[in-house]
Formats: sequence, structure tokens, C-alpha cells
Amino acid sequence: MFDTQRVPVKVYRWDDEGAPQVESAAGSIKTILKACLITGYGEGNKRKDGLGWEMAFEKTQEACFRSKHPKATKWWLGVDDSKYRSGSRYVDLCGLLEPTSAKAGKVKQKVNNSSGFHNFIYKTNDDSRDKIQWVVVGNERAFTLIILWRDYCSFFIFGNFSSLAVADAANTLLGYVSDVDENFIYGSGNEVVIFVVPMRDYKGDAPSSLSLTSKADGNYGSYPNPITGGFIADDIYLKELIGSDEYAIRGLLPGFMKIGETMPAGDVISMGTVYDNLDDSEDRFMYINTIGGGSFLVNLTAWEL
Repeated sequence: MFDTQRVPVKVYRWDDEGAPQVESAAGSIKTILKACLITGYGEGNKRKDGLGWEMAFEKTQEACFRSKHPKATKWWLGVDDSKYRSGSRYVDLCGLLEPTSAKAGKVKQKVNNSSGFHNFIYKTNDDSRDKIQWVVVGNERAFTLIILWRDYCSFFIFGNFSSLAVADAANTLLGYVSDVDENFIYGSGNEVVIFVVPMRDYKGDAPSSLSLTSKADGNYGSYPNPITGGFIADDIYLKELIGSDEYAIRGLLPGFMKIGETMPAGDVISMGTVYDNLDDSEDRFMYINTIGGGSFLVNLTAWEL
């Protein structure tokens, strides 16, 4: 169905030697992205090079990032990491075509959600400047930044996705799950919802919207699954709205699998737990759970693009 390539990914972590050590403060997310996408960090055999992206319009708390890969589109990720409101620390993220700054360009694409809030919130109740435990997973074409807290995580994803559209020149997406009740991915019930947008519709003409579906959708109950003794997980597909109430499969969400069961608190399975060879592929997967109860596996070995 999909003509994908298996593209290896690199993993960057806050506890790597030489990795940025940052608090929940303005500029921290930009610092992490610059280190992982551009400059790299560490020395000698502990050195980790960046993913080979490019950066423009850098200021203390903002910048634009873009893949330089030949198969990437021309869209940039705009990052304004200066935001704080009502006790919440957040980042203004957008897709930009021909940017003039991290907040503006010829075309600007924002993520919409049910609450009307359009930003990546990574810390609420931010009365103290807590140290951020972060993980970046990605390659030259796509990446995700994951913020790990004790019982949940927040994350965003940006970059290419595998598309079913012929000669798709806009197969770049931006999506996120955030630390706020009305702004999360959830998936423990009958559907998966990620607040995610493509840069343009499958024709490349206009803004569009995406929703998600997976064979792991449904009421699978609570962990552990009585049959498997654990949990089930499967791929996540991108559905594009093509009519008033009609959808068609546009593509495949890279790097993530949805878990069917409602997973337990972090004192039972720690956030960021890594599993080896769950499916006889010899791949490594990291477990994450969101504030809305939806849980996911992130592939730490390779993504289908």
C-alpha cells in the first residue's frame, strides 16, 4: 500500500554526556533543537553530530529549522520559545514557506485544535524552573521532541511523512500533544486524535486538516491485556478531510505506533521505558503516555518514510 523506505534514526537524550541541560524557561526548547538538529554535542567517542538540518532567523528564543534532504519539502518549522501565560510554559510552532522570521513568511500553517489554542505547551503549573528531561528522535527528514514527566509526556513531530498522493509536494506535517487537558493526543477509547496538520492538502493547493486512525483503535480495556499479558500496538494512518464528512487515507504517521490498552501510572511502567525487539524486528521502542490517557511506542531504530 505504501512505498516507504526504512530510514534509520538517531536518539538524543538529556542524560547524554555533553547534552544541553535546561530548565523550563524561555529559550530552552530552541536550545535543545539547535543542539540536536544543527550543532550536535559531546566530545571524542561521546560525540553526537546533529541531524544535518539547517537553521535561519535565529534569536535568543526563536529560530527556523528545515531539512536539507533532497526528498524534503521547502517548508520550515518556526519556533518562538518565549511564551508564558497563566502559569504555563509554551512554544509557538508553525510551518513556514519562505520565512521572513520564526513567526512569519509567505505562507504560515498553524495547528488547530478543539480548544482553539494553537501552541505546544510543555509545562503547566510552572511555579518552579524544573529541569527538563527531553528526548529527540529523528533523521534528516523528520523528528520528534519528547518531554518526559513522571506520569505523562508532551511532544511534537515535524517533517516528511509517507503519502499516497501522486507526486505529493506538501507531505510535511506538524503535530503535537501538550500538557493541558484540552490539548492532548488521546487514544484509549474508540479513536486516535492528534492535533496535526499537513502543510497543504493532497493536491498541494490549500490548507487542510488531518485526523488519525489505527487498527489499535477500540475499547481494549486496561493493561495488562488478559490474552497477551501486556499490550498491543499498531501503525497510525493519516486521514484527510475530502468532503463535508468524508475522509481518505493520505499517509502514514512516521515513527509512532498506538497502544490499544489504557496504560497504568508511571510508578508501574516508567515514562520513557525502552523495549527491545518487541516484534522480532530487532528494533527498539520507547514507551510514552499522554495526559489524556493515550499511549504510544516511538521507534528508536528506523522510521518508514
